[in-house]
Amino acid sequence: MAINMKLRMKLTKDQFLEAGFIFEKTNGNSHSDYEKEIIVESVLTEYKPTELEKLIIYGLHSGIYLSKDERISAYRALSKIDNRNLILEFKKWLRIELESENGIAIFQLLVALDRFDEPAFHKNRNSRGNEETELNIRDAKQYLNIK
Repeated sequence: MAINMKLRMKLTKDQFLEAGFIFEKTNGNSHSDYEKEIIVESVLTEYKPTELEKLIIYGLHSGIYLSKDERISAYRALSKIDNRNLILEFKKWLRIELESENGIAIFQLLVALDRFDEPAFHKNRNSRGNEETELNIRDAKQYLNIK
């Protein structure tokens, strides 16, 4: 994937939060005054949302987000984008995080897939939380058809 030099930066946890708000704004979601202030003050507003999306995806593909917290923040930000083309990426990342048994990352990816009406969570499940690691792992394996 050829990428513009402008898109070769590593986002911080705060910038992932900002990116999520920017993506929500692009989708027409309303924000609190606090969230609006974060968007206005963000240096990320110099990027088009599609550039910001590519920047995050490139960072995940290139492995610059080594800690699971960074990857969780990246997944959360990307889940705010209304782009069904990300489903395949989310599935790929879910498989990777499942192999590493990263519980919170698995949950965040299940939530991202669920936002696209993917059957990521078991249909009879009556609760969803990142602390429900065993259920999340079970649902992820079932969703990906892993025994």
